Amino acid sequence: MFWNKPEVKIIKEIDTTEQWWCSSAVLFSVKNGKNTICDRFGEMDNDYEYYAQLQLNGKPLAQGKYPEYPTGAAMLATGYGIENIDCPELEAARTSINSEFVNIMDSAEKIKPFLGLLRDGYYALADTLCFPSDGEGHFFYEVPNELKYYNAACYGYYRDFNCIHHFPLFLYPTQSSSLINKERVDYYADMMKSEKEPPRALAYHMYGFMNLLLDGHHKACAAASLGKCVRCLTIIPCDASNYVEATVIRGVSYKICNPQIKTLMFAGLKFDAEEEIHYLDVHKEPWATSNISFQRYPLTDTAIHYGPAKFPTVRDLAILLEAENEVKGLLPEFDPDVLSRLNYEDTDAADSYLEAIMHFISFIDQDSAYRLASSIVRKGDGYMRHKRVRAALLHLLNCRSDETEQLLVDFYLDHDERDENWELANSYWKDSK
Repeated sequence: MFWNKPEVKIIKEIDTTEQWWCSSAVLFSVKNGKNTICDRFGEMDNDYEYYAQLQLNGKPLAQGKYPEYPTGAAMLATGYGIENIDCPELEAARTSINSEFVNIMDSAEKIKPFLGLLRDGYYALADTLCFPSDGEGHFFYEVPNELKYYNAACYGYYRDFNCIHHFPLFLYPTQSSSLINKERVDYYADMMKSEKEPPRALAYHMYGFMNLLLDGHHKACAAASLGKCVRCLTIIPCDASNYVEATVIRGVSYKICNPQIKTLMFAGLKFDAEEEIHYLDVHKEPWATSNISFQRYPLTDTAIHYGPAKFPTVRDLAILLEAENEVKGLLPEFDPDVLSRLNYEDTDAADSYLEAIMHFISFIDQDSAYRLASSIVRKGDGYMRHKRVRAALLHLLNCRSDETEQLLVDFYLDHDERDENWELANSYWKDSK
């Protein structure tokens, strides 16, 4: 009946200025949602873990086994294969986002029918940077079909005594790897090299730092082949909120069971509620069931690979954000003064920071990565610098130009075979033969 038709309301853009991984985002609400994109949860076992699936039309897009506590790594496994699930709304959304990206509001309007498949509640649709990787240093299609622990599948990742909080950054596949077509990958690679605003992929923020890739597997492969991030329109459910603990009626203050929301949070994005929203409008009870169990699907049995041998990891991210906390203004673009100061710090911390920054920024801003690598190689003396120099040289080896060659000639002449990076610099000419 027409009165049960899903209502998707695009409410307002969300401020993203403090989030380097997100260029724009919009808040939207779903009422009378079809609930055909939904989480299904099993019961807690004796190890305080539970099975879960993110489903589309009753079929699992991905499977997981999650700990009760949010800072523990979860297990993930592949799902049924999205190409085997009939979903006209997804096909329409795929056609819409394959056109040139205009802005986030335009994209949200275009895919409204698909957003109506969600359960009732509030969500963000964000234009995000995503690494085509599993968060463990591997290409995103190199995941096994069996359950495996992922550090990227945790709400908070601890390094030493510091914790970084989750946001969507890495990708997990839903389409069979056997369907990847090299010509299609090359098509998107050419598009990414030539167009300022290429078409986006479509993802769902599944858990922790992990996104489930709903559409755009060829785009993700193309981005990996270029050593870049892929732009994704990412659906982010509301995962936290601030609300008024008490209200006053007839002069009596007391707690209410459905308090009014003050702020909605979506994996680091914040929105101050301007309309009357209550707790139960946002935080629904999960659909609990006892018959969720693991099943093996051959999603990634066909081996493929694009991009570098090793991608950034969650640990690299933690090191990078620690550097950002100590040296403000590092992301999304590098401040030359910051780079100079870090490169002249002869400490283990600066060494680790610069190695992590070098690894990450090469995917986000290649010009800045080249400038950083050049400055590190020019200042490549001292025992403490070997680690960062190696990271810089590995980047320069993939950036062939007259300037790069001169940099490596100078490094080669200023050092000898006793330097542990000397042979690495020399490989620039060996690899060109």
